[in-house]
Amino acid sequence: MNTMNSFLIAFDQLFAGFTISITIWHFFLQAPTLMKLLGKEKFVPLMMQLTRLWVKTVFVSSSALLITAMWLSYNYQAIIVPTMKFHWVGIGWLSIFINRYVIVPRALKAGARSVQQRKGDGSKDFIQDFVVEGGGKNETKALHQTVVLFVLIMVGSFFGHLVDLAAVMVL
Repeated sequence: MNTMNSFLIAFDQLFAGFTISITIWHFFLQAPTLMKLLGKEKFVPLMMQLTRLWVKTVFVSSSALLITAMWLSYNYQAIIVPTMKFHWVGIGWLSIFINRYVIVPRALKAGARSVQQRKGDGSKDFIQDFVVEGGGKNETKALHQTVVLFVLIMVGSFFGHLVDLAAVMVL
């Protein structure tokens, strides 16, 4: 294996690790903590802004991962080992692409409408159910759950890519 492939593997692992880590942080660690600390009135607008930043950042890192994985897949099929699978990264990238350009913008618009309609409703039920239901209306609930579904597909796919990459490195 040459030095260029070693750098590509390192960058590939870096992009995948960053994308997975920042996503887990954003959705599963930061959000529940902010929800408890800030309450609904302050949490939802802040989380909407953070989600805009998250989706842009993760799309860039996922695109970089797609490029490195394509290069590695081509190199390994042509030169070293024909078992490197590209489909994991393709599925993960497609899921963030759909989230970035279709689902998240719709969810943020619906969430903004829901926040305007529910101003002053600081009920505990809202805070506890936000992760599953979004803003609470049927439209925001469905969009919120769809965002989370595509996030889980992305994280699972990129994790599968890392496992596949590790298996190829062992061979």
